[in-house]
Amino acid sequence: MKLNPPPRRLTGLSLFEVTLVLATVILVALVFLPMLARSKPGRNRVGCASNLKQIGLSHRMFANDHDDKFPFAVSNELGGTLAFANSPQVFRHFEALSNELVRPKVLICSKDRMSGARVPASNFLSSLANSNVSYFVGLDADESKPERLLSGDRNLTGGALSQGWLRLMTPATPADWTGEIHLEGKTPSGHIGLADGSAQQMEAPQLRQQLQSNRLAVTRLAIP
Repeated sequence: MKLNPPPRRLTGLSLFEVTLVLATVILVALVFLPMLARSKPGRNRVGCASNLKQIGLSHRMFANDHDDKFPFAVSNELGGTLAFANSPQVFRHFEALSNELVRPKVLICSKDRMSGARVPASNFLSSLANSNVSYFVGLDADESKPERLLSGDRNLTGGALSQGWLRLMTPATPADWTGEIHLEGKTPSGHIGLADGSAQQMEAPQLRQQLQSNRLAVTRLAIP
């Protein structure tokens, strides 16, 4: 007769094995959590560049339906925001792009949202305000002048700030960024969207070079 083998006894982990597992988990956390924290600025930069590209594309789509003009060069009666070109209500220029942008959260930099400096609006028509916008508007942008500043991070410095919202910059302006939003090490940087729909990250030297290539005596930037 064939006897069945006795059933195996199930034993739990020993104290040593539990300690070993916990030590391994802690070691993995210590190695990878700092790496994840360091990767966040990179994701923020990508997010801003993506937002500005969408904003640039939306401006070009709007221009296709309005004689190649951006909102701030089109009368309000025709769907533009010309009447707000001298107004601190910078958000109005983005409000005119509601059909093209679709979601107002595109107007917020993720670093701005994380710090609470700016919050996304729930919609374009009833709740949009300057506090829901992270990006300036280049009032001299022109679709036929691809090198001109169309939009970018709001934390520029340099030039003259008129009435608390209109920054006037010349080719000789010592333009720079504050460390309020994007700060890598000790060097602040920001993002610029151009009239051709492109977007890129810039430090102070590149920003100053871009202002010089605008070929404008004064560049007007509406800061939200």
